[in-house]
Amino acid sequence: MEIHEYVRILLRRGWIIILLAVITAASAYVFSKLQRPVYRSTLYLNAIPARPDWGLQQMIKNQLRNYAGQITSDKILQRVDNELQLDMPPDMMRSKISVDPVESDLLIQISVDDYDPLLAKMIADKTADVFVIDITEQMQVIDQRDRVLISVRDYARPGSLFKPKTKFNVLAGGVLGALLGMIIIFALEWLEADIVRSEEDVERYLGVPVLGAIPVVAESAPRSGRLAKRA
Repeated sequence: MEIHEYVRILLRRGWIIILLAVITAASAYVFSKLQRPVYRSTLYLNAIPARPDWGLQQMIKNQLRNYAGQITSDKILQRVDNELQLDMPPDMMRSKISVDPVESDLLIQISVDDYDPLLAKMIADKTADVFVIDITEQMQVIDQRDRVLISVRDYARPGSLFKPKTKFNVLAGGVLGALLGMIIIFALEWLEADIVRSEEDVERYLGVPVLGAIPVVAESAPRSGRLAKRA
C-alpha cells in the first residue's frame, strides 16, 4: 500500500483514532483521580569500611543484601512500631517498606510508602535509626579495623506523590486509544477491500483510467391525483 493510500484512509477515518484516544485518556484521568494518593519517603544509609581496604569493601558489598533483610526483620520493625506507638503489626509495616542495596556506592536505600506523607517520613527515619543502633551494637564484638560504619546520609523528607501518576496514565491511555483506533480502521478497510464505490476504486483495483461512467438515473416519482378521463 502506497503512502497516499494511508493518507486517504486517515483522512477518511481519522476521527476514529481521535475519538478513541480522547475516550481512553479521559478514562485514565478519571481512574487516576479516583485512586487514593500514595506518598513515598526515601533516605540512604552509608556503609563505610573502617579502613580503606579493597577486600573489606568487597565484603561490605556482599553484606549489603543481608543488611537489607535485617532492616525489614520482625525484630527491627517491632522496635520501630514500639517507639512510634503505631500499633502496626510487622507484616503491615513491611508491606510499606522497600529496601534496596546500592552496591556500587556502598549505600542502602530505604523507601516507605503511605497515604500520609508525614507518617512515611517518620517510619523511614525511625527504621534507619533503629537499624543503625542495632548494627553498631553488633560491631562492638568485631575488631575495629574490620568494622562497617553504618550511618544515615540524610534523613527523609515528607513523602512526595508516588502514585497515581496522572500525567503518565493519561498519556499512556491516549496512546493506547490511538493504537486501538488504528487497528479498528485497518480492520474496517480490510473488510471493505472488495467493495467498489467510486471511479477512484475502479482505477485503483484495475490499474487503468476510467474513461466514462453510466449516469445514475433517478426513478420519477409516481404522479399524484386522479387520471383525467377522456371526453
